[in-house]
Amino acid sequence: MRKHASLGALFVLATWFSSCTYASNGYLWSVGSAASANQVRWTPDPKRGSASSTMSGGRRGSAVAACALEGDRSSGYLDPAITLLVPDGDAVLTTEAQPTLAWYLKSNQAIDMKFVLHHPEHADPVYTQELKSAAGLVEISLPAAAALEVGVPYRWTVFVNCESSDSFVYTRSFVERIEAPSELDTITSSLDRAAFYASQGIWYDALNLLIGTYRQGAQADTLVELRSLLQQSNTEIPVEVSLAVEP
Repeated sequence: MRKHASLGALFVLATWFSSCTYASNGYLWSVGSAASANQVRWTPDPKRGSASSTMSGGRRGSAVAACALEGDRSSGYLDPAITLLVPDGDAVLTTEAQPTLAWYLKSNQAIDMKFVLHHPEHADPVYTQELKSAAGLVEISLPAAAALEVGVPYRWTVFVNCESSDSFVYTRSFVERIEAPSELDTITSSLDRAAFYASQGIWYDALNLLIGTYRQGAQADTLVELRSLLQQSNTEIPVEVSLAVEP
């Protein structure tokens, strides 16, 4: 499990209809609306149907769970709440045997969570991991022992303990591995590769490539494309997602 909250400078990904700024080496840079981003375009594969996420304990968007129901939209969630970084209702693909799966945690304190990965034909989980995290972006990279088979729609679930009621809520989505398209062999630019992944409905690879590229170089155009990808896929993102840049 990796959680980036304090390494180097923090960079902020804003939600709908707001400009985005970030600080680097003491300078403030402005990033325009994600509506202007058009290189990475999310195009789910219609032949693969949909894989709707499910949740308990309240909702907004396709893969959100909160320990208490929210009030009006302006008040936000009551803590804690989790938002999976997955597209709304579309089949969720990867070319990786061990992809990184991510969600955003909103909480006033560190809370206990449990990650579970299931094969559709097996009763027992393929992989489980218990973790405790404070608010922010939480990521799990699958280990070799949980490598995905090609063509299998795995279900992954995140359970969250609700401190105030001694209960839990959960939200879940899916991940299916496909063979890497041969066209990738000729694409070298990170943004071009992310654009190709998105155009083929390969969600996890596009998302993780943009996040990884941004952490390495903190380029404004990468941040705009990342924000745009989330918006295009109707992914309900929180007020902000902080991304730390690797030293």
